[in-house]
Parts: sequence; structure tokens; C-alpha cells
Amino acid sequence: GRKSKKDKPAEKSSSTGDKIAAAVGAETAGVAQPSAGAAPTTADAPTKTQKKEKKEKAPKAAKPAAVEKPLSPCLIDLRVGHILKAIQHPNADSLYVSTIACGDAADADNTSEHEGQVVRTVCSGLNGLVPLADMQGRRVVVVCNLKPVTMRGIKSAAMVLAASPRLEHGDDDAHKGPVELVNPPPGAQAGERVFFEGWEGEPEATLNPKKKVWETLQPGFTTTEALEVAFEAGAVEALK
Repeated sequence: GRKSKKDKPAEKSSSTGDKIAAAVGAETAGVAQPSAGAAPTTADAPTKTQKKEKKEKAPKAAKPAAVEKPLSPCLIDLRVGHILKAIQHPNADSLYVSTIACGDAADADNTSEHEGQVVRTVCSGLNGLVPLADMQGRRVVVVCNLKPVTMRGIKSAAMVLAASPRLEHGDDDAHKGPVELVNPPPGAQAGERVFFEGWEGEPEATLNPKKKVWETLQPGFTTTEALEVAFEAGAVEALK
């Protein structure tokens, strides 16, 4: 009854196979197996090539076209300004640098604080035309919605209005004759709007330099005998 050496490998192989089968059976125990002849449906097991349906995007609403305001001096933000101090520009002989209260809110752009007031820094080409002493502490009319510009290293956030005689035909000297600061209406306080009767309306937040609104309307600005600002529509080609 002794086994030959040839039988031993076969027996070991059979024993190893039994162990593997037993191990596989243990691992698969408890796993549900599909019943014979039942194939999984698409709902049960989607294929990898199946693509999800794309949701149709709702069309974007068209933005309303910007309403073009008619040309009018009311587009220019004219305000009463109070010059708190004025000095000579350190880098330009022809410029003054004024600190002007224009009634701006504390968080307004291009403003700072001076002696507890919200102010704008304004460069004006008035040196040699208006005495510096005449700039101190006085009220003026200021254009407040021009795009700020840097003039010799100092940002200017407004423009002080001044008047000079109209040019005669063939005369190209814009500063010929006396140059005088424009007066606001009597009793007006810093920040009050200045407008013209018959041209009421809201000014632009900032004038678009490309549209040249100020340059188009500037010929219509004039002054009364009391040096108060006035407007003549007939002097503006686009308003004739």
C-alpha cells in the first residue's frame, strides 16, 4: 500500500487545487449572483460609452442698449467749490495747486481730507493770470466730472472756471486781456449744484473724453456783468 513517487505530485496538485477552490468559494460567499439567463438591463448597469444628455442652456437675455442723453450743459457737473488753500505747483511755473471742498462724500473717488473736510486737489493754469492771494479762501465754480489728469506729478480731480474776453477773429491768444475767476451765485455753499434755467437734468458721473462733451459745450459758457456763469445755446454749433 505504499505510494510511488510518481503519485505524490499529482496528489499535492489536487490538494492545492482544493485549497484554491475553497478560498475562492469563501471570498464569493455572500455575493449575490445573477440568476441564470437574466441579463442586466441598461438601467441596472450603464455602459461606459453611454453619454449623459446635455441640458439645454437658456438663452441669455440681451442687455438693454444704453440710452444716449441729449446734448445739454446739464451733463456737466458744475458745483460751488470752496478753496481752503492754494499754492504754487512745485514742478510747473504756470500752475497753482488748490485744495477745494466740493461737497463730496467721505468715500468718494479722487478725494482726501483736509482740516476735517473732504477735498479735491485741483491744478489750474492761472499762475501769472490771477494773483495767488485772490485764490485763498474764496468760493468758485468747479467742473467736477472731468476725467482726472496728472499734471507734472500731481493728480488734478476737477477744473476751476475762469473767464477771459472772447477771441477776436484772427487772434489765437486765449489769455489775452484780464482773466477772472467765475463767481458762484450769492450765498451758495460748497457742494451745491450750479445749473441753468431751462437746462435742468442730472450730470454724467464722468464725462467720456472721446465724446468731447465739455469741448463741444464750452463755447456756450459766458459770464454776466457780475461775473456769474451763464450759458448761450446759440454759441454751440450742435445746439443751434
